[in-house]
Formats: sequence, structure tokens, C-alpha cells
Amino acid sequence: MRAREWLIASRYRCPADYGIPPLPAWVQHRDEAGRLALCTADGDEPFISAASPVTVRR
Repeated sequence: MRAREWLIASRYRCPADYGIPPLPAWVQHRDEAGRLALCTADGDEPFISAASPVTVRR
């Protein structure tokens, strides 16, 4: 799913009207080693993590 499609659908109607699933609720936390991890609100197991995240300038 492209973010652009979701944004356009959400501006005009409910995204579900277009068959677009709702966005997941993600929770961010750091483990004991200081790694950043993302997991679902009801799950304990992270689905993605970063060992040494860095700040990015644009």
C-alpha cells in the first residue's frame, strides 16, 4: 500500500470504502541494550529493530 493512496482516500472518505486497510498502531521502545524497536500495541515481539540508529538531516 502506498502512503499516497491512503492519504488521498482518507481526505475524501473513509479509507475502508476504497478497500484500504487501517494503519497499524505501532509502539516504539528501547531494549536493555539501547536498541530502538517497533512492535504492535498488543504484541511483545518487535517486528523491526535498529542496533545503532542515527539522526538524519534533510
